[in-house]
Amino acid sequence: MPDQATPDEVTPDSVTRKASLAFTLNENNKLLAVYEQGEGKVTLDGATAREMLSQQNLSDLFLDEQAFSRLVQLYNNTNASFMLEIGERRDGEFIIKVADDKMSARLTLTPAYGGAPVTFEQIRQSLKEKGIVSGLITSTELEAILKEGVATDYLIAQGRPAIQGLDAQFHSLIPEIQERRPQINEYGIADFRDLGKLILVKEGDPLMRRTLPTEGKKGENILGQVLTPKASQNTPFTPDLKGAMLDPDDNELLRATIIGQPILFPTGVMVSPTITVPQVNISTGNLSFDGTINILGDVMDGMKVYALEDIFIGGTVEAAEIEAGGNISIKGGIIGNSVPGGNSATSMGGRLSCKGSVTARFAKYVSIDAGTSIIIEEYSMNNHLTAINQILVGKPGGKKGLLSGGTASAMMLVQATSAGSAAGTKTFIQAGVNPHTQEQLNGLESAIEENEKKLEDMNKIIAFVENNPEKDKNGLLDKARRTLDKLTVEIAQLQADRESLLSEMSFAEYAKVVVDQTIFNGVEVWIGNQPWRAREERGKTSFRLIDGKISFGT
Repeated sequence: MPDQATPDEVTPDSVTRKASLAFTLNENNKLLAVYEQGEGKVTLDGATAREMLSQQNLSDLFLDEQAFSRLVQLYNNTNASFMLEIGERRDGEFIIKVADDKMSARLTLTPAYGGAPVTFEQIRQSLKEKGIVSGLITSTELEAILKEGVATDYLIAQGRPAIQGLDAQFHSLIPEIQERRPQINEYGIADFRDLGKLILVKEGDPLMRRTLPTEGKKGENILGQVLTPKASQNTPFTPDLKGAMLDPDDNELLRATIIGQPILFPTGVMVSPTITVPQVNISTGNLSFDGTINILGDVMDGMKVYALEDIFIGGTVEAAEIEAGGNISIKGGIIGNSVPGGNSATSMGGRLSCKGSVTARFAKYVSIDAGTSIIIEEYSMNNHLTAINQILVGKPGGKKGLLSGGTASAMMLVQATSAGSAAGTKTFIQAGVNPHTQEQLNGLESAIEENEKKLEDMNKIIAFVENNPEKDKNGLLDKARRTLDKLTVEIAQLQADRESLLSEMSFAEYAKVVVDQTIFNGVEVWIGNQPWRAREERGKTSFRLIDGKISFGT
């Protein structure tokens, strides 16, 4: 009978192996999960696995979450033994990034996972290697970051930028001052009536103060390099400002030296002599001023106004005489008096002349002589208009702008909406000739003729004395010869002036006369010395000179 085992005996077949899961850290600091198959395996979840790591003092290692999840799945779904890498021991790491401009440095700190943390000495050594010596955070602040164990782009060094000093500053002491300049209207025409509000100052008034430049402050980057600010500009007042001067007791203060209108510049103020009156009539008397005159209202019949610079008139001008060295700007119109039987400029009941431009709303029965342009918004009736550059009556595309009766003469352009009238009013229009040229040319011709006659007489005197030496008393012959030389020089100059005037007539080929809507019978147009006369009513017409003859079309 075979032997039987007693209850206390164990045989190989009677041994049952239990399932086990263990965690271990190998020689490469890799965290491994090792499963041995066997009986009695229970379901594993993440919390249980983490508790097992904690019990083995491995919970502070870096854990690969994806690998950890795979461990739980693999453990629960297989009976085979396995070994799986789920994490590792890591030392702490850090990066210090220096900005391109060397003005800042930032720290990114990664915590340790079971390994050695980043130390204060490691960061100090890295800063030293990068040359960062300025603008560092305090040791206490850095130690607090290390204790926290993690940081992202933390500013640990900040340079000091250079602070730019202020340039010299200019401060107007006239708050309401405006720059005086002509406004350009929608048609591209300079409106000399709208130059802004006129502000007046009197002698001694403060105009502008200059503040001195300030010195900048040096900076320093995180490498300890000095940053030098750009030098401040010590800009002085604009030199030779008319009507202004530096205060004798304060070289940074500009004061007015005359009564006038202040004109602002970036680095100074000029004072243009200006006077303002409500109107010009018998109570004010005639006005004459070596500056600008601003008349708020009307200029009455028979009055005279003269200004070396501009004249601004806010109302209407009656049959008065207005003369300016600059421009004449009239907000209202000009109303002269017709003289029975009068056809010349001298027969007009009002006269305006200036070296610049004349602008007005309307004009009738006046003589206007402008150095550059005449601009009339609504109509010109029975006037004598003379301008070196152009005469414009009406606005392009507008319905108003009648030029009827009288004369209109300009070198480059005469333009109106309509010319003449249905009644056949005689209207003379000329372009291509300097309006003053013929008068000046006639004067030169007379002077040349007169001097040539004197030259002939002087030659006779010299010939007589040379033939009769006994007649040469008191240096008569020398005096006669000196007079002859003088006359010869004068004649040569007069002839040169005559040639210059004649050359101006060559501008005729560039000149135009333009009537935008209707030209009536009775209108006579001249381009240079070439005439054209309207025999019937025509529509829009443009005249110019081609090959010495007037050409016209639309």
